[in-house]
Amino acid sequence: MPKPTVSLDLSELKSPRIHRLHGYWQHQRGKRGGKLPRRGDIAPDQIRDLLPNIMIVDVERDPMRFRYRLVGTRVVEYNGVEFTGRYLGEIGWPEEQDLIDSYTFVVTSRQPFFGLLAWELVTGAVGRCEFARLPLSEDGELVTQILAMEDYDFPQLDATPSGGGATR
Repeated sequence: MPKPTVSLDLSELKSPRIHRLHGYWQHQRGKRGGKLPRRGDIAPDQIRDLLPNIMIVDVERDPMRFRYRLVGTRVVEYNGVEFTGRYLGEIGWPEEQDLIDSYTFVVTSRQPFFGLLAWELVTGAVGRCEFARLPLSEDGELVTQILAMEDYDFPQLDATPSGGGATR
């Protein structure tokens, strides 16, 4: 089985949803003169079709922690568990440290992070879940939230119920 979490370059991702969200994020960044977009710059009505795959993650400091403020319906369905309001690192997923590392990279570098999660399916096959993590900032500098997206290449019915998959 492949490594559960793999970092990829944006050009390696196949997901049109992720490419669209990244383009939208870049556009919002451009409107702020190259500074990181604010949460308020992300207009749900402009990305309505992407919302089921989106998460908003709050960044807390001292200590650094990540709390899922919003989790889209498709993400919840594929995970088999609602984790809105929960902290990464306290949920019990086997790949949580990799996920924490990817969010930490976004906070410290102020740059997007893209990758792939391998997901063991009920059929025994391995499904792909491509993801994006895009920094948001209220002052244009300090990352205060992360706009995240997951896109799955397999039917939800093949997803392993809570505890057996790799996601977030």
